[in-house]
Amino acid sequence: MKSLTLLVLTHIFLLAFASSAQGYAYDFFYFVQQWPGSYCDTSSGCCYPTYGKPPSDFGIHGLWPNYNNGSYPANCDPNNPFAISQIQDLVSSLQTNWPSLSCPSSDSSSFWQHEWDKHGTCSETVLNQHGYFQAALNLKSKTGLLSCLKSAGISPNGGSYTLTNVKAAIKTCIGHTPYVECNKDASSRYQLYQVYTCVDHSGTTLIDCPVFPTSGACPTSFIFPSF
Repeated sequence: MKSLTLLVLTHIFLLAFASSAQGYAYDFFYFVQQWPGSYCDTSSGCCYPTYGKPPSDFGIHGLWPNYNNGSYPANCDPNNPFAISQIQDLVSSLQTNWPSLSCPSSDSSSFWQHEWDKHGTCSETVLNQHGYFQAALNLKSKTGLLSCLKSAGISPNGGSYTLTNVKAAIKTCIGHTPYVECNKDASSRYQLYQVYTCVDHSGTTLIDCPVFPTSGACPTSFIFPSF
């Protein structure tokens, strides 16, 4: 009887522990990159960072832990806030590859703070703060989206391209089908906005997406604006 009671109590404890830790668990990451031209030419416009106009390249939006059912954790640990001192050696690279285009102009650190506090803290059992930002920088280098698209004749020149060709070009380079998100410019034309690729639990290896986002779906063709 004592053994049975102990077994039941152990089971209850494990369930309680799993429940308390659920906010920190995740199945995979979305690695999201955005095209700055499509961010800036909407009716809302944009503001360049205080350190200057970003390169004409995809910029990092975020590295977001997700569940296989399409939901995601957020704001998992208010006791582990963003501290730029922990990523001081990455700041120069982050300014180039992860710039903020929101207004008013900033040094982009508020953007990084938001991403860490909302998303990064939910991966902290695997990636500490420095590891989180380093993983995102590594993934940007690994995916090379702009070069990938240009090699398939898809350039940010204001021309129109098909969703099929854009996805195929990226899959050729990275080996996995991406999710492509569109927004609308000031003239209400659909344009290439963000590209989602999926990454394993460690934040290092690209994988097939267990589930795709449902927002911002693109039509069969859209423009790729300049920046």
